[in-house]
Parts: sequence; structure tokens; C-alpha cells
Amino acid sequence: MPITTQNASWDFNPADTVALSATFTFDLNDPNDSQAVAAVLTTLQGRTPHVTLSQTDNATISVSVTI
Repeated sequence: MPITTQNASWDFNPADTVALSATFTFDLNDPNDSQAVAAVLTTLQGRTPHVTLSQTDNATISVSVTI
């Protein structure tokens, strides 16, 4: 299962939109893959994403998205 962590800092304005984006590339030649990429896409599209927000200190908010 891939896990990626990115950080961003800016002078926050309450009107700001926060966008999260991730791209995953699959090894099509890996004999251990149990599904074709198209099947993975269908599987992930059928799941409900879970978003967790936490404030770790006065200046930091952590956002976690699990699909």
C-alpha cells in the first residue's frame, strides 16, 4: 500500500481553497500484482475516502486522506 507525505506552508486566509492531489504509478511488469491497473481504479472509485484533520500545535494542521 503506498503512503506519501507532503508538506506545504503559507499565510492562511480563511477564503483559501486547500487542494490535495496524489498520483500513483503502478509497475505493470510486477508478477506479484494481483489486479490490472484498470481493476485497481475501479476498486478505488468504489471506496469512500476518509479525511482526518488534527491540529498538532498553534500553527500546524495535519490532513490525512485514506481511500
